[in-house]
Amino acid sequence: MRHRRALGVLLVAAAANLSGGSPGAEGAPPGDAAAGPAPAGGPVVLELFTSQGCSSCPAADRLLTRLGSDPQLLTRVFPLAFHVDYWNHIGWTDPFSSASWSERQRRYARAFGSGRIYTPQLVVNGRREAVGSRVEDVYRLAREALETEPAAAVRVRLSPGGPDTLRAAVTARLERPIAGGSGEPLEILVALYQKGLTTSVPRGENSGRALENDYVVRLLERAGELPAKAGAELEAGVAFELEPQWRRPDFGVVAFVQDPATLAIHGAARATLEIVE
Repeated sequence: MRHRRALGVLLVAAAANLSGGSPGAEGAPPGDAAAGPAPAGGPVVLELFTSQGCSSCPAADRLLTRLGSDPQLLTRVFPLAFHVDYWNHIGWTDPFSSASWSERQRRYARAFGSGRIYTPQLVVNGRREAVGSRVEDVYRLAREALETEPAAAVRVRLSPGGPDTLRAAVTARLERPIAGGSGEPLEILVALYQKGLTTSVPRGENSGRALENDYVVRLLERAGELPAKAGAELEAGVAFELEPQWRRPDFGVVAFVQDPATLAIHGAARATLEIVE
């Protein structure tokens, strides 16, 4: 599961004892979605499948940015933007797009039993989906997901491994049995994302616009497997090699535990070079 270049996955150990992990946007949404404080649970992983070639996607991109800094959701909601490649033939090639992200979206379509893919689509904790620009639907699903305590406790720390390398150290522990799970070993995945990206788009449906994108997934690595039994533990490391053209600030990682069959996410954590959540 590689996009561009990555330096390799370093497995350190498996099977023993750990602790927890935890997401966010500016302002509150209109209507009922804004009523009352957000539940205290989490974390929740929000995956937006989007494209710079799609005219309805910029609104969803802006909403993802809001979710990433919402003071009620901060540290408990982790946004990720996966730019798909199937819009690239309509006048503009999204520089952040990947066939791997399109395939990830197709896997969700199969898991949900719908068989359909579209943009902008938001997937919440690998379990539910909504149109990514529908503010109230997105906030409602995020708040509902926050009411469920994750089965896995996750921690991740990000550190420089050199001028062109970032290293993520992950620990994960399955705290309780997973109801309705596949029983297969759970995957530990680590997404490297970048914020603060601006692109001038000269062609396609967004011709003439300067698009701003946050939480853009640059790389997604599999760090290892966690047995699907309570008490199972894993420590692992991932090294990401950065492309020369990528600006060095504004990188972060989200590590999450996902059932490879159902695609449900059972725990997550986020880190930048300054923070660990």
